[in-house]
This record gives sequence, C-alpha cells and structure tokens, in this order.
Amino acid sequence: MTQKEVLDAVLSEIRHIKTHMPNGELKQMQRDLSDLKEDMSDMKYTLLNPDNGVIVNTNKNTEFRLQKESREKEYAKHIQDLEEIKVWKSGVTRALWVIFGILASVIIRMLMMHSDKIQ
Repeated sequence: MTQKEVLDAVLSEIRHIKTHMPNGELKQMQRDLSDLKEDMSDMKYTLLNPDNGVIVNTNKNTEFRLQKESREKEYAKHIQDLEEIKVWKSGVTRALWVIFGILASVIIRMLMMHSDKIQ
C-alpha cells in the first residue's frame, strides 16, 4: 500500500467512528490521540535532539570507530617502522664490530711492528 492509500483508509475509519460512536468514546479517543501525539513528540525529541539524541550519539560512535581504525593503522605503521629500525640497528652494530675488529688488528700489528724495530 502506498502512503496515500494508508492515509485514505485511516481517514475513512475516522469518518466511520465519528458517525457510529457516542460522544464519550470520541472524547476518550481524542485524549488517547493527544497522549499518542505527546509520546511521538517525546520520541522525536529523543531521536533528533542535537545535544544528545540517538542520531547524534550514533554519529559520534561511528566517528569514534573510524578514529579508532585510523589509530590502529597508525599504530601498525609505527610497529613496522620500529621493526625496520631494529633491522637497521643490527646491521650498524655488525658493521661497527667489523670496523672495531679491523682497527684492533691494525693497532696490534702496528705495535708488533714497532716492537720489532725497537729490539
């Protein structure tokens, strides 16, 4: 059913009620409809309140989740960078040990050559 058909059906039911019901029952229905209208207004306020409505909170939650995903990606990138730095550090450490070894052997060789000349 389309919205127009639903509204037409409701309107015809209201006309039927107006013609066939006593006045007391109509007043009760009017009070009930007024209460229903108030409840709908409260629901609308709860959903659409710009400060803390359901829609605003849902948007905040979605934004938080997107930020969380962004932070997780950034964290993963930092972890990857840290691993690359560890690999680079181990390579530099090896190179320094090789240089230290060569330097130590050159110094020892120079001392040995110098001690041979003194004797």
